[in-house]
Amino acid sequence: MDTTQISVLAKKYLEGTATADEQKVLHDWYDQVNGGDTEVVVSGRDSTLEGAKSRMLRQLQEEISRDKKAPLRALPGRRKWLSWAAAAVILAAVGTYLLRQPEKPGNTTVVSVPPAGNKATLTLGNGAVVDLSAGTDGAIAEQEGATVNKQQALLVYDAGNGDAGFVINKLTVPRGGKYRLILADGTKVWLNAASELQFPTAFPGTERVVELKGEGYFEVAQNAAKPFIVKTEDIRVEVLGTHFNVKAYADEPATNTALLEGSVRIVTAGGQSSLLKPGDLAKVTAGNHIDVARDPDPGQAVAWKDGLFAFRNTEMTVILREIGRWYDVDVSYEGPVTRRRFTGKVSRSYSLAETLSILEASDLHFRQEGKKIIVLP
Repeated sequence: MDTTQISVLAKKYLEGTATADEQKVLHDWYDQVNGGDTEVVVSGRDSTLEGAKSRMLRQLQEEISRDKKAPLRALPGRRKWLSWAAAAVILAAVGTYLLRQPEKPGNTTVVSVPPAGNKATLTLGNGAVVDLSAGTDGAIAEQEGATVNKQQALLVYDAGNGDAGFVINKLTVPRGGKYRLILADGTKVWLNAASELQFPTAFPGTERVVELKGEGYFEVAQNAAKPFIVKTEDIRVEVLGTHFNVKAYADEPATNTALLEGSVRIVTAGGQSSLLKPGDLAKVTAGNHIDVARDPDPGQAVAWKDGLFAFRNTEMTVILREIGRWYDVDVSYEGPVTRRRFTGKVSRSYSLAETLSILEASDLHFRQEGKKIIVLP
């Protein structure tokens, strides 16, 4: 298929006028060009799916025009690859595919599921639980001389007189939520959906220790005399002052630590340790084995903090676990799970239906029943 045919077919697909046979031809062409791997490209600049589609169609047409004058390019580690814009053909074309499907007979129930919002609860030292999703901004509590204030979707701790002591607080972010806080030492923390952080209201000792379940990104305030330590069920991350991400969900096969800036040491429950450099990604699997590799795109590990789903050669089961946590939906499978891998970025501001429509671009199929997503064979 020459580039003129590709451009015409992509435009018809985007406008919803392509026949089923033409849609199949475009899918087959894409898989042939891209070696069967699926590249999903959505810019975080686009506030709506329609905006992403329009932008990518323009870029696709420009790229096809250039490719008429140049041979196919090959990138290291990949099979034939026309360009990133070729990947956008499928994505742009089916941006509203799922949303425009006719209702199916039966008991299928489709509900509107928005993206994760600023939702969390704070458990104080006396056991009282504060719903941070409700109420106004301002002072929440004073504990052992330390004060905590709510500023929109941000908690800010002030230790006050550090000699007065401290109590342990716990910030819990549910599925379908996210939240931020600034600890008493000035360390900034972002918590992803289905995560929990336990921390003191002040750090008077020789260490600054917090405990994490789920995923958190940390920008640690420097204090060479008082190391900052993040504990999870499987590892300790020891730092002085740095930027790093820890992903420690119970339903993931490994605990991942990505270092963006500074230096950290990973220590497993079995006593193994490894010192990371910026750009390193450490995975700790069952058996306390540490696998450290250079990450060609360190920012990918923290893309969630900046409002993006970001995947690189990622299995669909991993992607759907992320989607389940972000939208607070359950995922099940009606048949064998695809072994295809996916690469790309999708805005987390999209609704569930919009995000699923993007995945449908890769010839995947879903059925929604309330807050349950069923992956079809």
